[in-house]
Amino acid sequence: MKIWTVLGIILLAAGCGKDYEINPAFSENAVTEGSQVVYSPTAGCWNNGGMSEDRIVFSKTVSSGSGSYSEYRADKEAPLFMPTNYEFIYQGRLIGYNRANLKFFEAFYEDGTFGVRELTEKQIAELFPELDLVRISEAEDGVLKIKKYPWQTKSFLLVNDTDQDFYRYSFENQSEAKPFKSLLTVRDSGNIVFSHFGSRDKMFPILTLSLGM
Repeated sequence: MKIWTVLGIILLAAGCGKDYEINPAFSENAVTEGSQVVYSPTAGCWNNGGMSEDRIVFSKTVSSGSGSYSEYRADKEAPLFMPTNYEFIYQGRLIGYNRANLKFFEAFYEDGTFGVRELTEKQIAELFPELDLVRISEAEDGVLKIKKYPWQTKSFLLVNDTDQDFYRYSFENQSEAKPFKSLLTVRDSGNIVFSHFGSRDKMFPILTLSLGM
C-alpha cells in the first residue's frame, strides 16, 4: 500500500510540474500602436483586415496622458477609448488588459454605437482554461492565501474583483509575466509581496500572496 501511495505522489508531482501555456493567439494577434483593426457590423466581429463591404477601419494610438491607454479612431465614428494597455483579437473579439488594475475589457458594438465593458469572471475563465483564478476580494488584512503543495509548480491568475487599483505595483522578487502581469507561476512556497515600488506606506497598501498548505 505504501508503494502505491508513493507512486501516486510521484505521478501527482509530475503532473504539477509545468508552467501554464498562454494561448499563442493572444500574442500573435496583439494590436500594436499605429496598426489597424477592422470591425464588421454585419458579421459582428473584429479582425486584422477583413474586406467586408460594411467594414469600419480603426487605427490605434496610445495616449500618453491617460496612463498609456489605447484609443481607436475611425472615420465618421466617435473615438473608441479602451481603458487598457494591451489588446488582442481573439475569435472575432477585441479584448484588452489593464496592467494597473489587472482587469480585462472587451469592445462591443450595439445599436450603432461602440462601447467597452469589463469581462466577467466566467469570460476570463474561458480565455484561460484549466488555470486557477484567485479573487483578490478573498484577501484578509492584505493577505491572500493560495493553496500550493510543496512539490507543485503552480500557475494562477489574480482576478481583481474589487475597486482597488494597483497602478505601478509590481511583485517583489518575482519576474513579471508578459503580457499579463497578474498571471503568476511559482515553484516555491512562501510569500510574494505585491507593492508600489516596495513601499510599506499605508497610502499604498501591499498585497501579500501566501502560498502553502
